[in-house]
Amino acid sequence: MIARIIAVLVLGGLAACSAQPRSASYFQAHPAEAAQVIADCKTGAARGAECANAPSGAAAAANAERLKLYRKGF
Repeated sequence: MIARIIAVLVLGGLAACSAQPRSASYFQAHPAEAAQVIADCKTGAARGAECANAPSGAAAAANAERLKLYRKGF
C-alpha cells in the first residue's frame, strides 16, 4: 500500500516537472528552432502542441519579414 502511494507521488511529481510546450510567439522569435520542430514533426520525432505552434510561429515570422520588406520599398 505504501509503495503504491509513493509511486503515485513520484509519477505526479514527474508530470509536474515536464516542460511546457513553446508558444507560437516563441517560434516567431526563433525561426531556426521552428524549422527544426517542423522537420521533427513531419518525421514523427516530435508530437504535441509544438507541432501546431511551430508552423504558426514560422508563418508569423515570414509575414513580419515580408511586411518589413514591403515598408522598406516606400
